[in-house]
Amino acid sequence: MGRELQKKKNRSSIPKIKHKPKSKRLNVLGNAIVAANWDQNLTLSQNYRQLGLTSKLNARTGGIEKLGSQVEDNPKHAVQATDRLSVASKLPTSIKPSEARIERDASTGAILRVIHSQTATPNPLNDPLNKVPKAHDEDYPPVHFIGGIIPDLEEQASMEIKARPRRQSKREEDWISDLVHKYGDDYSRMMRDRKLNPYQQSEGDLRRRVRIWKEKKK
Repeated sequence: MGRELQKKKNRSSIPKIKHKPKSKRLNVLGNAIVAANWDQNLTLSQNYRQLGLTSKLNARTGGIEKLGSQVEDNPKHAVQATDRLSVASKLPTSIKPSEARIERDASTGAILRVIHSQTATPNPLNDPLNKVPKAHDEDYPPVHFIGGIIPDLEEQASMEIKARPRRQSKREEDWISDLVHKYGDDYSRMMRDRKLNPYQQSEGDLRRRVRIWKEKKK
């Protein structure tokens, strides 16, 4: 039975609809400031580095470009540029030995607490930010990146977006004009007119459209 239905589908004259997959490419030139300072001869990473931006916040997954001054004749001595803020993706396989003092209960001998000799904060994931001392936000002033297009982007982000008022099309103006010419300010009869109001716009919606139409006529 299933095979017969499949044959019938294959003989159908209705074409099969194939949905195109959505593109995952991002429009990096969507911002006017970025587009004005974009160099088409450079790669995305080079443009981001030149503009003071970053394409990803995580550690690099592949190799990075080395400049001519960084590469020596012997490839073993080539300078390996690494990100000092990258976090190791794997847990450490070995733990360095350390000393600690154990406090036990005098009667039961149970361990009460373990006092480590190290004063540093534990860092099992080798987080480079672990060495940064914790402080309140008011102790340090905000640091802004100087250079590139960061100041222009910050100024653009701080600007208030003004809402553009909706404009009526010529067709809508003619439609409102016919309703006002026929019914005046009787919005209840406008709403019930199935010929001039085929989509049955509500009385409040018609009132708002007429008000906008009259303001434009002034």
